[in-house]
Amino acid sequence: MDASTELPAPPADGSPERPVLRGAAGAERPVPPADGPAERVGPWVEDGGEGGVPLQGEELRGLVVSAGEEARPDGRVRRLHPLTFVVGAAREMAALVGAGATGLLVGGMSTAFYFALIGLAFGLAWHVATWAIFTYRVHEDRFESRRALVGRTVKSIPRERIRGVDISSTLGHRLLGLAIVHVDAGADGGEIVLNAVSLREAERLRRVLLARARVTPSSGPRRRRLARIRRRWFLYAPLSGAYLLTPFALAGSLLGTLYNLGDDLGLITRDRVEHLGRDAAGLPTGVVVLVILLFLTAMPIASVIVFTLFNWDFTVYERDGSIVAERGLVTRRSVALERRRVRGVELSDNPFERLAGVVRLGALVTGLGDAAHRGRLLPAAPREVAVALASGVLGPVPGPLITHPQAARDRRLVRATMPPLLAAAVWLAVGNLWLTGLCLVAAVAAVPLGLDRYRQLGHADDGVRLTVRSGSLRRRQYVVEHGAIVGWRVRRTLFQRRAGLATLHAAVGAGEGGCAAVDMSESDALALAASITPSWITPFLD
Repeated sequence: MDASTELPAPPADGSPERPVLRGAAGAERPVPPADGPAERVGPWVEDGGEGGVPLQGEELRGLVVSAGEEARPDGRVRRLHPLTFVVGAAREMAALVGAGATGLLVGGMSTAFYFALIGLAFGLAWHVATWAIFTYRVHEDRFESRRALVGRTVKSIPRERIRGVDISSTLGHRLLGLAIVHVDAGADGGEIVLNAVSLREAERLRRVLLARARVTPSSGPRRRRLARIRRRWFLYAPLSGAYLLTPFALAGSLLGTLYNLGDDLGLITRDRVEHLGRDAAGLPTGVVVLVILLFLTAMPIASVIVFTLFNWDFTVYERDGSIVAERGLVTRRSVALERRRVRGVELSDNPFERLAGVVRLGALVTGLGDAAHRGRLLPAAPREVAVALASGVLGPVPGPLITHPQAARDRRLVRATMPPLLAAAVWLAVGNLWLTGLCLVAAVAAVPLGLDRYRQLGHADDGVRLTVRSGSLRRRQYVVEHGAIVGWRVRRTLFQRRAGLATLHAAVGAGEGGCAAVDMSESDALALAASITPSWITPFLD
């Protein structure tokens, strides 16, 4: 039984629905019409994500014939799952019950308690009404949602503009067998959110909305695993600043919550705050040092825990012409990207990750909204694994990289050392020798940074894909297909012209809008652009 509520409607063309053969693993194939030519129906099953194998012999006896389950638009009006309002009401209930319990403890059957009950009833009614007025349907050319109460709001997304389908399930959704579906229509096309549908309906929508051509048994396995995270990779979490600073964020959030709660209950007064400050100032030095050490020890541990929660069982696989990335422990998230819209990849790391041979991988998808999260293909992982996945998704990564001229090294050194040197000159002019010396030390320490920034510069092209790399504290290497490049921009500042350098920016309708080869020689920049798109560049070189 489909867990989503359907309002029956006949097919748009009036044709009867074709039944479907479903295997034990959920793989489906349409049954050929009785009066049509014989069609080989090869049910496929998944073998742990590595590929598919056809059912044969006795295994075919377990097939069940069902109708209306093909991965094609049917135009039927559908509603969200009936338990949708339960999920929304449960979140509000937790907050309102907390407020009501606080009211009982502080003032007994006070006004706050009654307001909590009224708020709970209003929230339930609101979620039921929202479920009742919301419908959606998939047409041949568009995906449409409607809200109709007093007025009517219709949101329609052309199927050709759909970049990806993001399926996520919080712990509450997973307990009820539900999922949230985000249909992404690009950075400027908006999205439609279905909160929530059954897991089966979510998978059906993903197949239908991302289908561009019929998948036949001869086209190969329906699911092919490309990469999967290993448990030991969780130890790479402390190398990333975002995960390492997690204890500070948690501590700040906890202290803010406690302060607000105490202030609402009247537990925080000026005298108590001053008394607490005096007690903290009077703590022995050993206790303060111990607290600091415990906090520093908790930082890498907390980073591993948070990394695990977000990236548990991170799996990337290819299915039905899409690249699917699944991850998460408490909240499970599955993002499907249409493969034909993946125009490149981005490999990024920081100095600590480079020392450990670790890199992060993201996909550059045309018009994808929230690309930093939805385009993620791998968290911190060994570089060889990320490069292999990039090759599987896009093709071989060009290499080795061509180094940039020595003049680029001089520019990197000047740009790294000039700010502290200027600051040292200012402090020397005002007579502060201590700060002058400190700035000079910073200038000397910036020399290795400038040299490393030069070492990371590079570019390469293999006739099909272009790759450029730059950065040190955050190094990025972009790999884009030639067909993804929609324009060029050559930038030469006053200092670059004096050094005979130029920055070649390739405009790409994906990711951050393009990638730049920084401080190439002017002749090499023009020659590279001309070799990729000669018809664009050659007229300007004559």
